[in-house]
Amino acid sequence: MNKQAELISIGNELLSGRTLNTHGQDLGAALTAIGLQLVRDTTIPDDIPIIGSTVQEALSRADLIFISGGLGPTIDDITRDALAEALGQNIILDLPTVALITERYAMRDRKMTPAAERQALVLENSIVLPNSVGAAPGQRIEWPGKKFLFVLPGPPHEFNAILNEEIVPWLIHQFPDARPNLIRIIQTQGIGESDIVTLLEQAHFQPTHIDLGFYPARGKVEIRLTTDPENEPKIVAAEQHLLKVLEDFIDYDKNKETT
Repeated sequence: MNKQAELISIGNELLSGRTLNTHGQDLGAALTAIGLQLVRDTTIPDDIPIIGSTVQEALSRADLIFISGGLGPTIDDITRDALAEALGQNIILDLPTVALITERYAMRDRKMTPAAERQALVLENSIVLPNSVGAAPGQRIEWPGKKFLFVLPGPPHEFNAILNEEIVPWLIHQFPDARPNLIRIIQTQGIGESDIVTLLEQAHFQPTHIDLGFYPARGKVEIRLTTDPENEPKIVAAEQHLLKVLEDFIDYDKNKETT
């Protein structure tokens, strides 16, 4: 199975540097753990034409499109409007969400306002995904060609709550054949990236169907091998070959922590 996902993060504050965007890291980790793949992470401004064109482009490529941000109560929260225009759908008020927001406001001795109620607006044909830690719900939209769009609020704690509580369980049920990639990690010390590459070239280390990544940090290099589940014999052989070639530079204590 090779279901590919894209993330579209929306917000001027992300592009200006005011707010750190952690959605790509969180979504990538969640999808990788269940055998799906995040292949593109795009950040765009609060602009209706740009949102619309970016979503349409993503629909032409990916199976799963995640859209975050712009679902709040303020005038710059325009994601719903942009999606309604791009997808040709109406916007409606989700009454269960209104009731939930009203209840939460009452618990804090606050009065429900039209601005607060705006957070309960959703696309007419969406499946509403409850937000256990915030106001604006998530949405799941089924699209022709067996594609799915997921619309989530921007605050990380709300994004992750809906992702982990609502979306990941649904994806596991929807794609039962998806399996996480196999990963092997080797930690080295006392040798740099270029010298590692030289040793691997001299040893004719060229594994097939194995993705090889190098991640240097403070005098150490992490080597990560990744492959599809059916290639387990190949990744085991590649790992053993690496350990032999780099035996004088293996950080054995660190390798114990990662195996």
